[in-house]
Amino acid sequence: MTLSLSSVPFYAKAFGALAKTLVSSGIVSPEGGPRAMASLPGVLARYRFTTARELEQGYLTCPERIALIDDDGALTYRQLRNDARTFARHLRRHHGDDIRLGVMARNGRGIITPLGAKGYAGATIYLLNIGSSAEQLLGSMEENRINVLVVDDEFLPRVPKNYSHDLELIVAHEGDGAADHGLTTLDSIVRRPELVADEKLPAFPKHGDIVLMSSGTTGIPKGIIRPEPKFPFVLSTVMGNVPWRADQKIQLTASIFHTWGWACLNIALGARNTIVTHRVFDPVQCLDDIQRYQLDGLISSPVFYRRMVEADPEGTYDTSSLRFICSSGHALTPTLVEETIDRFGPILANIYGSTELTLAAAANAEQVASDPTLAGSVATGTRLKILDKDGNELPRGEEGEIYLHNSMTLTGYTKPGMEVKRVQGLVSIGDLGYIDEEGYLHVVGRADNMIIVGGENVHPESVSEVLESMPGVHEVYSGGVDDEDLFKRVAVWVVRTKDKLGEALTEDAIREFVEENLASHSVPRDVHFLDRLPRNPTGKVVPRLLG
Repeated sequence: MTLSLSSVPFYAKAFGALAKTLVSSGIVSPEGGPRAMASLPGVLARYRFTTARELEQGYLTCPERIALIDDDGALTYRQLRNDARTFARHLRRHHGDDIRLGVMARNGRGIITPLGAKGYAGATIYLLNIGSSAEQLLGSMEENRINVLVVDDEFLPRVPKNYSHDLELIVAHEGDGAADHGLTTLDSIVRRPELVADEKLPAFPKHGDIVLMSSGTTGIPKGIIRPEPKFPFVLSTVMGNVPWRADQKIQLTASIFHTWGWACLNIALGARNTIVTHRVFDPVQCLDDIQRYQLDGLISSPVFYRRMVEADPEGTYDTSSLRFICSSGHALTPTLVEETIDRFGPILANIYGSTELTLAAAANAEQVASDPTLAGSVATGTRLKILDKDGNELPRGEEGEIYLHNSMTLTGYTKPGMEVKRVQGLVSIGDLGYIDEEGYLHVVGRADNMIIVGGENVHPESVSEVLESMPGVHEVYSGGVDDEDLFKRVAVWVVRTKDKLGEALTEDAIREFVEENLASHSVPRDVHFLDRLPRNPTGKVVPRLLG
């Protein structure tokens, strides 16, 4: 990375903030004794800030601490590190320096072990979207020439039989009553380390890219190329706004195959936390985990902790051990914030970012409680600007498109010919927003969601925020649809509550409620009642499935 003289103060300040955060949070500490401290520079030089680095340093620092509790049991830092190294040796033996490792797995050791092995072996890894169809999976594999695929057995029917490259297929997780597939399993590999003990791992492995896939509702999912971080400056923003510290126990509900879950996995391992996670989200199980293990933190997305609130209306489960809820993935709304604080206390912090750009801003629990629409302070080490449609920077208070860049920004896409759109060296996050007079970022909605109704700009998200507080509304999604006279109009899809208020809800009542709270051009002409909103594995509504 080449720095101009003008950028030196920017990166010096960012590095200073990162160092201060690592020490104050306990991530860099004398825990583990002189050997662990002496090894820290060498481990960092060899593995950078990768999953392999966190497993290696955890092994040297606190080898017998529980690192992971998943659906298959518990693993210490020693066990998880050794499993990752064994799998790395297996990959090196069979594929040498050309390891193009695809993973299609839910949360648990089936995805964490390959992520660690990636760093030890010097591989490039592709975190495949578990919602991909068979056709989409084939497209992603062909596009990236994947030669090793680690896959949960539930996804085996989607694995292509007409793949044009040599492929080693490994089963990550086997469900109860799994059929005899005759394939090698990840568990069988890591349980026999003696079979590859003579395979040497590189002292300084090359650092291949980590590629995360977009949701890919149609066509081949976009492969978003991101280098493993050398200096994750943005880490200081998360740790500075969330009381996330060393040697805590946290619940990771966010999907690891997405940016939010992947980033939080590495932070948790870096903090030598005990991670509790499950393959499939169950709100009651999550509440039970918090009570049983006395968890300190919950890493999740709004739709999931809302389900937890709904599953325990009487507050039966003791969640008083929670010190923080770290939320990302979807926008917070005033109603959601109020419900969460009422149940768990004022501990909800918001992290704002995207798959392409990772962290952009963060708001602490106090800020979220006072203003749920606040995205927060711009992340350390991040250049962020609000630009108009011509690429000109807008003054504070004026709404425009959010552009930014930091050390975690994507370097490109895997699809040939697909270029990253840059303006002033910055990349659009795809949202509209503004920066207030105090320098805080506010997000008003998706740039491609804003519609013009009768000459007026309308953000459908504002309609959803209003309707969430309406008695009888359980869930709601708002969007724009084509209109012959107005070009676009607002439509809403509503899930009623299962009570008398929900039963009494009508289309006219929905319209009247919106008209009482917003301008007339925001009133939805189309009101659809559904039994449920279609969501992808990360909890986001899939508009094309609304009908």
